[in-house]
Amino acid sequence: MRAQKGSGAGRLAALAHSINTRVAREFMLPLSVLLFLSACTEPSPKGEAPPPRPAATGDLLISQLYTSGATEAGGADHYYSDQFIEIVNATGDTLELEGLRIADVYGVSGKINPNTQADSYRESHPDVVVLLTVWEIPFSTLLPGETLLIAQDGGNHRPFSEVDLSSADFEAFVTDSPRDEDSPTVANLESLVYNSGYDWLMTVFGPSVVLLDGETALGELTDTPYGALPTISTDAVLDGVDTVMDGNSLDFKRLPDSVDQGAAWAEGPYTGTALHRLKIDGAWQDSDNSSDDFALGLPAPQRPSDSGGIFGEPMVELGVGTSGWSALEEGAAVELVAGPQGGWHIDTALWFDGFGPDGVTLAYDAVSTDAQALSYVTQANLLSNSVLPAEEGWHRLGDRVVLDIQDPDQIVGAEIILRVSASLDGQSWSDTRQVVVVDEEL
Repeated sequence: MRAQKGSGAGRLAALAHSINTRVAREFMLPLSVLLFLSACTEPSPKGEAPPPRPAATGDLLISQLYTSGATEAGGADHYYSDQFIEIVNATGDTLELEGLRIADVYGVSGKINPNTQADSYRESHPDVVVLLTVWEIPFSTLLPGETLLIAQDGGNHRPFSEVDLSSADFEAFVTDSPRDEDSPTVANLESLVYNSGYDWLMTVFGPSVVLLDGETALGELTDTPYGALPTISTDAVLDGVDTVMDGNSLDFKRLPDSVDQGAAWAEGPYTGTALHRLKIDGAWQDSDNSSDDFALGLPAPQRPSDSGGIFGEPMVELGVGTSGWSALEEGAAVELVAGPQGGWHIDTALWFDGFGPDGVTLAYDAVSTDAQALSYVTQANLLSNSVLPAEEGWHRLGDRVVLDIQDPDQIVGAEIILRVSASLDGQSWSDTRQVVVVDEEL
């Protein structure tokens, strides 16, 4: 068994995007070229726009932090791969993000067990932040008011979570880990210092996270129980959010008061709760005190939600593949996959054309040959950057049919029917395949 790790300008932009999509599809251009073409045909404001500038302290803010992990769903009683950090440009200028660094801070977040003691360096080293893992954004600019979405894993996390990160801007892919998955639609951060496990799992009990400028050199603290740890001057911190396990854990703060005078916390691990930065009269609140600046809510990464419309003869074809789409014949064998956090599923892929991709809703499931439900329903809401251009239409990769079983023996060797439906603007299209479940890859 394989282990998985309506203004006129708006209409003009939509038309240009549609034309560029068709050009890219006809000539088999990669997604990056398509995005470049679309950017070139966006209507320009009157006059010459100033060039992007580097971000200063307070320009970029952590607008949403979701690390608690999902509630029980899809047959899993805990799930953490859906963690994400959302960053907002709080200025009226376009900001240059290339070289910006993001890191989690060293130290436990609370009395996780009776013997846990606070171990941060905030009091003994008040002029630096002691870091754990550090990533760098390799490229990007951010327009005023826009957000940047950084995923732990840039894929669709349904049905284990309601979070779909297949359209995230970046993901923290661990190149040396055989268990981490590299999303085909999400760009990778650059790893500068890595002190985590097989994946960048920030503690579900409450991590502290900082945004760092791209100029200040990292230092090093050597006299720690875990060897050398990276450090950075507090002057290099553009924004920081200190989170702890609960309201009784303020002694476990990690960030110096010059970065964050307070702390915030979720409802607990695997509660599906996120921290949202408050807005007052339309402006982002930034008092350098997370106790006052954040409120709890559901994780809700902000992504565009326009409809791509129906422009041709719609078609959908169910297939397989995680890095590329492959046809799935009737009666074919499909591999049962053991989920990294429990459960069993089948990886699916879709080829579709004639509509979307923006605004398309997908739903996958599996039934027996006598139409009995065998799985949870996996949904996906598509955007142009959560699919890959095909020779005709688009390929959607990374979705899965999660089976409602307790043991592989319940399904291996069985004939089942995989189903998918795609909906847009009140219309829907579907495809099915009868397949045989096998367990051949170890």
